[in-house]
Amino acid sequence: MWRSTGLPLAAVVSLAASASAVAADLPVFVKAQPVVSAAPWTGFYAGAHFGYGWGNKTFIDNFPTPDGELDAAATVRGWLGGLQGGYNHQFNWLVVGVEGDFTWSGVTNSFSCFPFGDQVCSAKPEWLGSVAGRLGVAQGPALFYVKGGAAWAHDRFTDVATCSGHQPTSRAGITAACGDMFIGNQTRPGWLFAVGIEYLFAPNWSAKLEYDHMDFGSQSVPFIDGGNGFFTEEIHQRVDVVKLGLNYHFNWGAAAVPVGGAGYVKAAPKDDDDAGRVLAFSAFDVSKYSYSGLVGTLIAPFKDLDTSGLRFWLFGEGGVYKYPAGGEFIRGTFESGDVLAGYAFEGDFYSVNLLAGFNASNHVLSNVDPENKVQGTAFGAKVRADAWVNPTPKTLTYGEAEYSTAFRTYFAKTKFGYDFTDGKEIFFGPEFAALGDERFNQWRVGAHLTQMKFGKVQVDVSAGYANDSVVGTGAYGTVEVSTHF
Repeated sequence: MWRSTGLPLAAVVSLAASASAVAADLPVFVKAQPVVSAAPWTGFYAGAHFGYGWGNKTFIDNFPTPDGELDAAATVRGWLGGLQGGYNHQFNWLVVGVEGDFTWSGVTNSFSCFPFGDQVCSAKPEWLGSVAGRLGVAQGPALFYVKGGAAWAHDRFTDVATCSGHQPTSRAGITAACGDMFIGNQTRPGWLFAVGIEYLFAPNWSAKLEYDHMDFGSQSVPFIDGGNGFFTEEIHQRVDVVKLGLNYHFNWGAAAVPVGGAGYVKAAPKDDDDAGRVLAFSAFDVSKYSYSGLVGTLIAPFKDLDTSGLRFWLFGEGGVYKYPAGGEFIRGTFESGDVLAGYAFEGDFYSVNLLAGFNASNHVLSNVDPENKVQGTAFGAKVRADAWVNPTPKTLTYGEAEYSTAFRTYFAKTKFGYDFTDGKEIFFGPEFAALGDERFNQWRVGAHLTQMKFGKVQVDVSAGYANDSVVGTGAYGTVEVSTHF
């Protein structure tokens, strides 16, 4: 696995020498463009949400033969949170769009199940996702909408026969494996219907309240104990969610309607090096037996990214890995997300971000591993700090560190660079990193090439040697892409 990178500061900090001229003091007048009024809901947006969910899980016997007997019926409930993004287009009062979201779930419950062996089951939808169309009616700053589409849920089920009461330990020729934990993991598709209201309370910012109903039908779920134990169970499920959300609207494609008249006004100065208010970044990382990808954004809500002030950080990551255990390889998949806020200190030759907030992470294993604590969904508090310094125009020093209480996950990296390109500000040099969680620890030594620019797009690459406490030694490589607007 691999954690976040230093992309934000690499993209938002640049060394620009200021120049002045006598002509700059003279006013320049140009013909004014007509005043425009943009359709406020048109454009891309991204944000975060939290809420509360509840649902029904019904277990129907289908092993060794499907007899339709009810083995358990339980309600699950709990808190959840996640990220969302989408695109809207406004036609006068009508707003149409598409939205995708991903939610880490704390919805769970434990309950009695199966009429022998005093068995206890648990059910937990560890994450929920959806891609849905939206149809809304705009009334001033408010948007009333409905949405519907496809949904997915990843569930984790457990079953253990406690054999602690008076129930028989066998039934219909099946003997309960007393004390043996059986685990079932399944990702299943379903459908979603939702209603909500969203309100623009500030330029580029909106808040929403939404109710979602998701139905995932019924599917047979295999349960395994890590050895030869195996059985299946038909499980029916529905999930309902109420959530509050916050969105930032990028307004890339906002429709405009000319109004008013034209005149002559003083021309605004042109700044080709404007850092903008939003940095978007993505990366791909590969190392021994693992690879991952990420997307994220750093937002300056009130000023540009070159000015000290408030910052918001939205981040999502996912990947796969495998490691040896018990004479075989266990395959893992993970998804992680951050919602952080903090303050940036910006100067001519430095940039420092201090951020804190919440993190959610989900790990799913292909087989039972009782020695691995990094399984299921965990919510945690997270802190992050990074600093980008150019001691001279031709030198670079960068460092970052972050820690989340979710699985005690950490990441730290530092790199040094020198500009060998005669002023193009492309830096080359060594980098060092350390990362891990409750399952593994890894350190890296390598080299990087930072700030290769293609227009407004920046590309950074790095590679080197990695030593992992679980899978041993190997190589790693990272490609990072970012832009600002």
